[in-house]
Amino acid sequence: MKLKLALLLGSSVLLSCSGPGTDFRSKMSALDWGGDTCYVFGHKTPDVDAVCSASAYADLMRSLGYNCEARVCGNVNKETEFVSKALRFSIPDRIRSVAPGARVILTDHSEYAQSADGVREARILQLIDHHYPGDIDTAAIPFVYVDRIGSASTLVWELYSQAGITPSEQSARALLAGIMSDTHNLTKKGTTGRDTLAWLSLAEQLQLSPETLKGISEGMAEASRSYEGMSDEEIFLSDAKSYEIHGRSLRIGSLDWMDAATEDAFIDRMLKTMARIAGPGEMLFAKLDVSVPGCYILYSGQGAGEVAEKAFGKPVRDGVCRSKENLNRKAHVVPMITKALEQ
Repeated sequence: MKLKLALLLGSSVLLSCSGPGTDFRSKMSALDWGGDTCYVFGHKTPDVDAVCSASAYADLMRSLGYNCEARVCGNVNKETEFVSKALRFSIPDRIRSVAPGARVILTDHSEYAQSADGVREARILQLIDHHYPGDIDTAAIPFVYVDRIGSASTLVWELYSQAGITPSEQSARALLAGIMSDTHNLTKKGTTGRDTLAWLSLAEQLQLSPETLKGISEGMAEASRSYEGMSDEEIFLSDAKSYEIHGRSLRIGSLDWMDAATEDAFIDRMLKTMARIAGPGEMLFAKLDVSVPGCYILYSGQGAGEVAEKAFGKPVRDGVCRSKENLNRKAHVVPMITKALEQ
């Protein structure tokens, strides 16, 4: 595996990993930890990467002697339930809000609207994220590790390396799950050599073969597309993220529907749901991946149609735009909507 890693990546990838370097431990010791528990959590509607990056990073902080506990900010999705059983790692307890002045560490998000209630009044000690910059002022946070790569779990793995600590088996399993999910097992556009490096190192540590991980990844994909037993509202909200962009409130969902025969009916259901749940002045969008190349962008809410047309072109029907390209919410949809709102 080590030879394969070296041949695949070469030394240049290792040199490209920007970060805190050898003084990571000293930067951690300089933080104002206080005497209470510091909570580590990802975004609301937690996906695998949000859950796993928080869990593993809290474990790293405990290894360095800091009183940190991981939490999740909502009910986990079916993909997370599946992979936590397949790779045998625990899901943290849920947290709904934090008290004013509480010390927190955020992973996999940089938007107040995506975070736990009360975060605006909390003391954010650290932020580790791989998304398009949000509205949380990183200049006011003592330690920030942000880069737009495939997975927040990769960034956490890099910080383990900077600290000179090997992840525990539980954390290694969680980190590998986070990378597999957000990179679609290294096949997703936006996956970097750094994600591959972390994936290979963790797979080697856990002695898991590529064939085994491919099977688990296929099960994760199947679980992520399963809406069995869910209401239409639960389907939309299962992977919807909230944003505040140029003074507008948005929620952007990410959906899959692989049955071509019922595709139109599913779109109708989602549009009705979006219209029903949109708050005053809120715009709702959803990226819908289907069985053919490209994707649909669904929209609802005051002004959403104008924004959608600027960002994605003329609608193919009321409430629906079509992209010939496969779009990623982080890398494409959010920046395209942001640009449209600037015009």
